[in-house]
Amino acid sequence: MGEDTKTKVKESQEEGRQEMWRSIEIVGSVEKWALTVVVGDELNFIPPLNFAMVDNGVFRSGFPHSANFSFLQTLNLRSIIYLCPEPYPEANTEFLKSNEIRLFQFGIEGYK
Repeated sequence: MGEDTKTKVKESQEEGRQEMWRSIEIVGSVEKWALTVVVGDELNFIPPLNFAMVDNGVFRSGFPHSANFSFLQTLNLRSIIYLCPEPYPEANTEFLKSNEIRLFQFGIEGYK
């Protein structure tokens, strides 16, 4: 692969933050859900697939993986609602414990 794309970190000017655009290059995929992203030599924060803000402090996304943990730490999450019936993976559980994030699981069968 070698396609260019843009990533946007949108931050509120009322809170003294600014908006930033950055071009990134996708250099390969680890699995279908995770991408290796390189911007020079910088550490990059990779949001989970389908990540979006629903309301102030409320977010939604696809299932997070270890490549997303640095990004998730920046959100100062307090809780995660997990809608799948399968057990939550141990690596993710450890991430939640170390960041004092509560997990609420409501196992819903199906995809929608």
